Amino acid sequence: MKTNHAEQPETSRRHFLDWILKGGFLATLLGMFLPALTYLWPVTRRGPVGGMVEVGREDDLAVWGAKKISIGESPMILLRTPQSFKAYSAVCTHLGCLVEWSADKRLIECPCHAGFFDVEGRVISGPPPKSLVGHTVRVVDGKIFVKL
Repeated sequence: MKTNHAEQPETSRRHFLDWILKGGFLATLLGMFLPALTYLWPVTRRGPVGGMVEVGREDDLAVWGAKKISIGESPMILLRTPQSFKAYSAVCTHLGCLVEWSADKRLIECPCHAGFFDVEGRVISGPPPKSLVGHTVRVVDGKIFVKL
């Protein structure tokens, strides 16, 4: 009995290696571009963002006092001055360290690289390239609300 080679094409080594190389190239491209696309894609998994969130009571924070709060996954620092409440991102604009409130200096400081910000969130000294991101704060019936 004779077998017909036309019915069953034989895979050559060259064809097999070509297939492996193309698959490896595709996997490399996906590995490079998929993280970039997920970074650029709008974040919708966390639900709606942008509303006012209650973060405490007016009586809980002394004048020239501060506390760290977290809204969603955003760390913030809430300050009380004699005139108002202020909220800023607690992430330093230099390398992403979390900033602290220095009550004796009345400054926001980054403990990582000695960056200092005033009560308006503006850079005073150190390596941070720009001011802290500010957030709207409202006090309603003694409750403090921050808008993300």
